Amino acid sequence: MKYLFVRTQLFFVSVILLVTFALMMILVMRYNYRWDFTKEKIFSLAQPTADLLEELSSEKIEVFAFYPQDDPAREHFEVFLKQALLHHPRLTFNFYDPDRAPNLAKQFQIKDLYTVIIQYQGRQERVLAPTEEGFTSALLRLAHPKQVTLCFVTGHGEAALSQEDRSGYSFFRDELLNNNYQIQEIILDRDRLPSACDVYVVAGPHRDLEEDEYTLLKQAFRDGKGIFFLVDPMDQGTGGSFRDYMDYFGITLGEDVIVDKMSRVVGGDFLVPLVNQYVVGHPITLSFEHPTFFPVARSVQPSTKAKRDIRVEPLALSGSNSWAETNLAELEQGEAVFESDSDLAGPICLAVAAEEYDQSQKDSVPGAQASEGGRLVVVGDSDFLTNAYLDLSGNKYLALKMVQWLAKDDRFIAINPRQPEFEPLYLKPRDRILMLVIFIGALPLAIFFLGAFWVIWRKKTG
Repeated sequence: MKYLFVRTQLFFVSVILLVTFALMMILVMRYNYRWDFTKEKIFSLAQPTADLLEELSSEKIEVFAFYPQDDPAREHFEVFLKQALLHHPRLTFNFYDPDRAPNLAKQFQIKDLYTVIIQYQGRQERVLAPTEEGFTSALLRLAHPKQVTLCFVTGHGEAALSQEDRSGYSFFRDELLNNNYQIQEIILDRDRLPSACDVYVVAGPHRDLEEDEYTLLKQAFRDGKGIFFLVDPMDQGTGGSFRDYMDYFGITLGEDVIVDKMSRVVGGDFLVPLVNQYVVGHPITLSFEHPTFFPVARSVQPSTKAKRDIRVEPLALSGSNSWAETNLAELEQGEAVFESDSDLAGPICLAVAAEEYDQSQKDSVPGAQASEGGRLVVVGDSDFLTNAYLDLSGNKYLALKMVQWLAKDDRFIAINPRQPEFEPLYLKPRDRILMLVIFIGALPLAIFFLGAFWVIWRKKTG
């Protein structure tokens, strides 16, 4: 009877322990919390990200992340997703190595490593090398869908979207489609200004546009549309209509070619300037840090004759060792020597952004932002978006940011990166002496006397 009681007691204790552990696991799995005690909260989600996740918590979010196996970046992004899971319990994520899951990678048209596909309510967004800012902006676009149409102007020898060789734009076309942009090809003389077009792209024309076509593009700008103009260097004495058109917006288009011999250091050509200086005050280049390359580019910069209702801002500049070569005949012969009397010393601006705003509003309201006027981006090169150069360093990312700004696609959240602050401790001579006395003298002596007292006390009481 005694053994039966002990066994029964052991059984009930085991059951109670099992139920206790089960309840603890349920509580831990359902109510998972993290406390971030760092001053800068570097291990917590930014408030905009947390708020957006909680706003979308009623619908399922699926994340497909394509990372190499055992890549350290994969672990960092997984930690971020686990934090996101605390604010969105219906978020699911899976990691795939494109080499080990080729069929799934083909299904999602994965061309680059560190590509993340986010699906929400039957729609999807693609994020390359995701940061918290990029991930949150993609969620915002999914939550607030908007159709943006890019119209590529043709008929003047522009780069072809369907062309798949090195000089084509097929990679750029695919990238735009993957980011949910609609694409059309138009002829301005025939199609005029289709109402569906949000951004007009003129990519590397080899012939002058007609006066009527320039008039249409000016009208599109005044109607609040975006214009993306990519104009390559031309033979000396040609392309005057392009310069006149840019002058209308307060932009100077140089008759030159940018030479950057420092490009040889990174294995490039001296006619492919390396750009790593960006104007941080503009939304396009804000927090943009990737270097970019512009093969055979010309200078593009704000004119000294500013327009009253158009604000022009530089975006990207070549290195300080570059210059704008104006003697194109010698350049074609491979002779590039800086001449201070005719050439422009670097840094050289090769991309600008122009925006129309209401001057009366700006004058009456201090700090007023630009109105819903037109936007224009001019780049002195069209080759940086061709298939040969699009995937080179940051070219693709810069082009997408330009398109987003031109389309007035404001579904992007700016999240300042949080880094631990370096706060060195500076001690006065008196403080250093005091610390030396305390840690080298007082503390060891205190421990010694405490130990001696303990030994003597034990002997007396033993």
